[in-house]
Amino acid sequence: MRYLTDQPPGTSDLPPVRVGVSIGDSVAGLYAAFGLLAALWQRDRPGGERTGRTIDVALTESVLSLMEGMLPEFGRLGKIRQPTGGGIATAAPTNAYPTADGAFVLIAANSEPLFAKLMTLVGRPELIGAPGYAGNQQRVANSSALDEIIGDWTRRHASAALIEVLATADIPSSKIYTAADIASDPQYRVRKMVREVDDDLLGGPVLHPGVVPSFDGGAVPIRWTGPAIGEHTEEVLRSALKLTDAKIETLRSEGVIA
Repeated sequence: MRYLTDQPPGTSDLPPVRVGVSIGDSVAGLYAAFGLLAALWQRDRPGGERTGRTIDVALTESVLSLMEGMLPEFGRLGKIRQPTGGGIATAAPTNAYPTADGAFVLIAANSEPLFAKLMTLVGRPELIGAPGYAGNQQRVANSSALDEIIGDWTRRHASAALIEVLATADIPSSKIYTAADIASDPQYRVRKMVREVDDDLLGGPVLHPGVVPSFDGGAVPIRWTGPAIGEHTEEVLRSALKLTDAKIETLRSEGVIA
């Protein structure tokens, strides 16, 4: 478990971490949708421009816009963020800690009252207000040592028991969910964020995420999981390109379309 350092580029012993999903595609799509709505509002509102606009959305720029203070920290302070694992560069202790059953639990206790509660649970009350641990700034500077102390304690507890202890002490925490945890979570199920959707290609129902946002207090229905490859080829060729049946048949005979 490592945190932000002021090391120059390339000196971290942790490699850059991939997000694991195509977040650039998703975020860019959301920005495109927001941009489209904003352009329509600007065109149609009272006193609007009554003209169309070109919306330009780049994947890399969409992700860069989520980087919070990374650029100001470099431009003003010369700090270059390094891989941080499950932690937050400006808060300690806040990290993902291992448990006895092989899971990880996020614990956020960087305020003074929360830090005092956590150190009491960990069995290290002497660290409360001690040099190197008095205030968030000092704890960030000593986050590696602090994470080792907390990690040694969390490893002695199963995740469910650990979360119960932390909840009783009113310390913010959460288990890092696996796909199995998500699929069985009662909150997701009740809110229809995890649901079963029929998929003809797979021959039955599949687990599928719900639609965000919901409207009027009800879950948005999922009509389908998507068309088969080429299912709408002829429809698009006729409606969008205005091709005749003869032209479509020629394209098919030439192997241009299936």
